[in-house]
Amino acid sequence: MPDQPFSRGNINAISYLSYYFVGALVSTLGIVLGPLCAAFQKDPSFIGQVFTLMNIGMFIPIMLGGILMRRWGLQKPLVAAAALIVLISLLLFFTPTLTMFSLAVAGIGACGGIFMAIGSYLVVRINPDEKRRSASLIFTDFFFSLAGATLSLLLAWLFKLGASWIAMYGIMGTLGALMLAMTLRCRFPSTESPASASQNVLAAVEPWGCSVYLICFALFAFLLAEPIFTMWTPGYLQYRFAMTPEAAALYTSVYWVAKAIGLFLNQFTVRWMKLRTFLLICTLTGLAAIAIIANSANTTLILVACAVFGFFNSGMFSGLMSYGSLQVSRSSPTLISALLTCGTVGTLLFASVSSMVNSHFGQHGALNASTVAYSVLLGALIIAVFFSRAERLHQPTPATV
Repeated sequence: MPDQPFSRGNINAISYLSYYFVGALVSTLGIVLGPLCAAFQKDPSFIGQVFTLMNIGMFIPIMLGGILMRRWGLQKPLVAAAALIVLISLLLFFTPTLTMFSLAVAGIGACGGIFMAIGSYLVVRINPDEKRRSASLIFTDFFFSLAGATLSLLLAWLFKLGASWIAMYGIMGTLGALMLAMTLRCRFPSTESPASASQNVLAAVEPWGCSVYLICFALFAFLLAEPIFTMWTPGYLQYRFAMTPEAAALYTSVYWVAKAIGLFLNQFTVRWMKLRTFLLICTLTGLAAIAIIANSANTTLILVACAVFGFFNSGMFSGLMSYGSLQVSRSSPTLISALLTCGTVGTLLFASVSSMVNSHFGQHGALNASTVAYSVLLGALIIAVFFSRAERLHQPTPATV
């Protein structure tokens, strides 16, 4: 129906940039770590703790995203966050102290959380069709990995030329300025669906159902498992197989390349395959792959498993987000915020949980914590599929595209 005073192309571009920004923020931490340690004469564990402020900053607006969008809409929080990123980046250039850096990463993390919450909701809001929504979310997530691939190379090249760590936040400021320009000239949809008043009242009181909570838990398990894998795999391979750091890094590089390829291709896969089937196949294959990585004695098989894990792991986050949003007849900002919040809790806890396991069971046990988390993910997903209402609520209709 014609309640479309917004440009689908511009909205999609803002969603892509939101994910690219958060991907740039998260996936380049390992590259910036060395220059930061050198600049502030601190060890990596100290700087790693400072980056915890970024995770906390990101978590808060994701948790409160539903309230944020309902009270101030979609454009105002994006404009405010983008402007704040530009301001913080400028302040870092003039005051590059450890205190300012700590405040900056917390502030930029909070702005990234706003981008993530609103970017995800925008994709859901403008794609009511199940297959288009799933494909759009997966393609949007592709930009998260794209940021890691492109900016990792760019920063490595800049640091090799002798650039300061501030170069990273100069890039973040540039992305913030681009987001500011795009959001100021874009017309956004409202947070309300183009439905009648009675439909809106019914939607407001519509129960989520147990599948939503199970999928929230599955997102938590997924975002607990993946960073445990990326954090502990290189060290485990060096310890067990006496690999050099460069050789061990190849295994996680293969994972990220395979994941980027999967994110690009799986946007087409979900257009002809049922989303629940796609998620179950990816989870089963991913569980088998991570079990091989953590327990096989064959390094060639582990390398192949890393590629398989990356490819089949690629659509899980977006697929779970889409499946969770389809459990109700009309997704709300609160529901999207809840799904993101539960996932983000996994990201917040992975370091402390896996470190505790490492202290008791060593690096092999720490890596297998990822296998356990993936097993929990599979169990939660199977039960969620059993109780799912998505297939009944979103029957494919020839009239709507």
